[in-house]
Amino acid sequence: MDIEPRYLHDWSGTEYGVPAALARPASVDELSAWLAGHHATATPIAVQGGRTGVSGGAAPADGEHILSMENLNQVVSFDRKAGVIVVEAGMVLQPLQELVEAEGWSFPLDLGSRGSCQIGGNAATNAGGSRVIKYGNTRNMVLGLEAVLADGSIIGLPNQLVKNNAGYSLAQLLVGSEGTLGVMTKLALRLVPRPAARLCALLAMPHGVPLDSLLHRCRQELGGALSAFEVMWPEYVQAAQAACGEGRALPDGFQGRRAVLAEVEGDCEASLAGRLEQVLARACEDGLVHDVVLSASGKDARQLWQIRESVGEIQAGIRPYAGFDLGMPARDYDRYVQQARDRLAATGLPVQAYFFGHAGDGNLHAVIGPCHTSQARQQVEAALYDLLPRYTTTVTAEHGVGRKKKAMLARARTGADIAAMAAIKRALDPANILNRGRIFDV
Repeated sequence: MDIEPRYLHDWSGTEYGVPAALARPASVDELSAWLAGHHATATPIAVQGGRTGVSGGAAPADGEHILSMENLNQVVSFDRKAGVIVVEAGMVLQPLQELVEAEGWSFPLDLGSRGSCQIGGNAATNAGGSRVIKYGNTRNMVLGLEAVLADGSIIGLPNQLVKNNAGYSLAQLLVGSEGTLGVMTKLALRLVPRPAARLCALLAMPHGVPLDSLLHRCRQELGGALSAFEVMWPEYVQAAQAACGEGRALPDGFQGRRAVLAEVEGDCEASLAGRLEQVLARACEDGLVHDVVLSASGKDARQLWQIRESVGEIQAGIRPYAGFDLGMPARDYDRYVQQARDRLAATGLPVQAYFFGHAGDGNLHAVIGPCHTSQARQQVEAALYDLLPRYTTTVTAEHGVGRKKKAMLARARTGADIAAMAAIKRALDPANILNRGRIFDV
């Protein structure tokens, strides 16, 4: 069977083998029968959403049968008064956002891949994105779900109640399980009222000022209005500006400095702008901020966000690259980045390193490359992972384990943790057909 190349890898581009078949079911019953047949023959399956992940989870191995969810992409129901929408797992994030916003609601999960990623994949990896500081991960937005288990049995209907303590939360078990426990087919999502105003500011930080000092100030003085707090180190800002081309030019005060993109939401643009300006003026007076660019329009805000969301263009220039999705307290960011740079320099490898992340929720990213050999990649990975204290940090804060982080899982989770996970996997998928070899080997 000829299978289009786009089904052979995720966004990282890494391929793991030649699949045997591709299925794109258009109904839950069709999917249930298909899975039951594969369960009976112990045929391994690679579950795919929008393939925007970078951990190798969606990429098929030799002989695996691909299960694409792209044809299960409809809105099932929308309670416009309660702010609850039920969608099929293959629905793409951006159309969902646009649909609910037209009705006065917001689905606050937001990712740079919004135009391609699917809601089922977002839930399967418990995606985070830029507004976790205010709204939490995908897990916080899922009220319930329908899913097909490995043997073809269907669990659900999706719970649509905010409070429901009738037994175990199977939905929360499947969220973040990376397609290894079941295939989500419908999700009930909790919406929030659409913000009437949204503003952002790009801040240049003085040298030597701890990142968490500015984060603490913004949290204390902006409170629930603070919806994003993104940090970029100077090399990232410079590369992003080069990638943006006609994007927003920054003042000289940003040269060689860490940049923070802070976003606020509120009910009145005038009062929100006044509050933001007052907070930033005090931060400048107190030496926490060196320079400021405020968005004066929606176009301005999009151009500032374009800087932060230029990671794809930056990665394209250093392929093959090693990507990192680390979790640690924001107070440790500055020390960690400096130590990581020192260790990379000690390797003597001719690589470029770009650090950035969601400082508001402790998620630090890095892309480093080019790594033209497996030995170079191993040296780069050792340089960064060996700096992480075990169990109090994580090797993947939002992208998932997949294949790429599997060897590092024991750095973040104890042996007992992993044994419990494996027991759940064996209970729900005894033939080990769903995303075999992802997260851990059973």
